[in-house]
Parts: sequence; C-alpha cells; structure tokens
Amino acid sequence: MRLVAVSHTGQSSGAERVLARVLRAAVENGWEVTCLSPDGPLVATLEDAGVDRRRVPELTLPRGPRLLAFLRLVLRWLGAVVPVRRALAGADVVLANGLLVLPVLRLARLTARVPAAWLVHDVVVRRDRLAMLRRCAPAVDLAICVSSAVERALSPFSLATLVVYNGTPWPVEPVLPDPPASPVIGCNAVLTSWKGQDVLLDAVAALPRSDVVVELMGGRFPKDGDYVTSLEARAARPDLAGRVRFLGHVADPLARMRSWTVMVSPSTDPEAGSLSVVEAMSIGLPVVATAHGGVVEMLGDAGVLVPPRRVDALAGALEDVLQNPRQFRGEAAPARAAVARGLRLDRQIEVLLGVLADLAGAGDGGPRAATLVEARSRC
Repeated sequence: MRLVAVSHTGQSSGAERVLARVLRAAVENGWEVTCLSPDGPLVATLEDAGVDRRRVPELTLPRGPRLLAFLRLVLRWLGAVVPVRRALAGADVVLANGLLVLPVLRLARLTARVPAAWLVHDVVVRRDRLAMLRRCAPAVDLAICVSSAVERALSPFSLATLVVYNGTPWPVEPVLPDPPASPVIGCNAVLTSWKGQDVLLDAVAALPRSDVVVELMGGRFPKDGDYVTSLEARAARPDLAGRVRFLGHVADPLARMRSWTVMVSPSTDPEAGSLSVVEAMSIGLPVVATAHGGVVEMLGDAGVLVPPRRVDALAGALEDVLQNPRQFRGEAAPARAAVARGLRLDRQIEVLLGVLADLAGAGDGGPRAATLVEARSRC
C-alpha cells in the first residue's frame, strides 16, 4: 500500500500534528508513505516517523499587496504540480492536508488519476476560499471532516463526506482535584490572529483581580510577526505587565496544562476541531471556549461557551471559574468520559487508515469510496 500525502505548509500546528500522527501510524502498519511539504518544523517530525519527505514550495498566501501575493501563490501552486505528479506515479491513494493543497492536486490529477481524500481542518466560510473550493472540489473523492461543523460548511458542494473527530492519546492522568494556589489561565494555540489571544489578554486585563497569570503556549508562523509583536506590546502594558508568559512550543503540552486553572480557546473564527480543547478535556481541565465551529459539539456541556470577540463575556466567564475553581474542576470531569467514548487517538487513526485503504481499493476498480465509507461508523 503506497500513500502520498501533501501538506500546504511545513510549519507545525494542530492540522500538521494530525497529519503526522496518521502518517506515522501508516508507516507502523507497513505502508510505504511519502509526504510532500514545504520546509519547516514538520520535516523533522516526518523523518522521525520514517516518512519519505519531498520538498514543494510553500503553498500559503505570501505577505504583500493582495493581488501580487495571490499571483505569487499561483506560481507556487504551479511549481508544486510536477513534484506532486511524480510522487503520484504508482501511488494507491493520496491525502491532501488542507484546502490550499487542492489547486495543486486538481492540476496534478488531470493526468494521474489516483483516489484522493481531503483531510479538512477548516470551517470554510470565507468567500475566496469558497470560490477556490468550487473550482477544486473535483480533485478529491472524499472529504474527511474533523467535525460536523466542517461537514455542514461543505454541504453546497458535491462532495462525499465523512466525519472523523480529532482524537487524543487515552488514557491519561487527570489534573489534581485542587487547582494551583496562584491562578493560571492558559491558551494552547499557534500565535496567529484568528486564534484570539489578543481578546484573551484584554479579558484578563478586565478582571477585578491582578494576581492572574496568562500562559500562551504555541509556536508562531513567519507571516504572523506583526501580530506576535502586538501581543507582546499588549502584555507589556501596565495592566498586564509581568503577568503574561510566552511559552512557545512545549514538548509535553499536557504536563504544562495540568498546572493551569483553566484552558481558554478564544478563537475569533470557527475552530474545526480544536486539538487543544480535546487535550484539556482528556485531563479534566476546565475549558472556556468561543461558541462556534466544532468546539461546540465536542465540548458540549463539559465546559463554558461564550460569544466570539466579546471581551466582556470572556472576562465574566473567567471570573466565574476563578471564583469557584474546584467546582469547575468537578464539572469538567465528564469531559474525560466524552474523550473515552469518541475522541480517542487510537480510534481516529483506525478509522482514517481504514478509509484510506477503502479508497485505494476503490481505485483498483472495487466499489466506490462513498459506498465503502458509508458502512463505517462516525467517530
């Protein structure tokens, strides 16, 4: 079985962590795995997993005036077509990790018809992304959605879809019943504007107490330098000075999260299927999140949901948790049961590899992929 994956970026955020886990499992199951990706931190992870990594240009929108940036992106897409087409020779199935891979896959598959799955990590709502999808949807045979919110956004398109929720390793040790003596509000997300760390900092500054520390765990993309600079400047203002820690990438995020009082997902755009929320749920850490996207269906009643971009609502929710931290710790306990039922990494990997194998069989003239995956239960 030969699997070819294509990633639009070599950086490492939740979507790339999901991809790397799937490819590692495929290698461990004896598959021959190739991944085409730009340079970046993802490369070392792929090579460590035994994946044959090949380089393609960065497939994300570069910085600069919008029209010029788009033209440069088109050139990058064209530059990726030849290496992708070469990799597809002899492949049994291809996995596109991200929307921005689809234009390349559409062009590459004009001559190399290999069954293709798209692992969808975005709730596609932007007009430019929707326009791209209309043109590139024929590039894939199946869209594997990480939540029902993702699937609903794809409903206007003629795509076979399957929901496979993101999972986290299970079982894991829970947080201690007693929260830390000094309150720590944590956010585990790459430092990019739509993740809403700026809203979180404003909300913490609005709290009536000044003993709260904020920890921002996550890397940064080169294009987001201005946003990171603005966060650092906000953290240095008198109402927050000395109370914000930028942790960067953390090798063992669960260990750090166990030292938090509450985890916040303040995203301003809908999260497709936040890994950080699932990880917090797995250890029974209280979660406050914005009420849109896949987080709503994953978290359910096991956390606190607030409207996006509302500093006052987020500050109010955080104040409630900080006043009754032990109570909210107890109320977060059912989240562990939710993880055990349907948000486990082993279950996610099992279904994904099974679906990819089904698609490969469909490419050999067997039943159509949509028929094959229809029988698989949703995660």
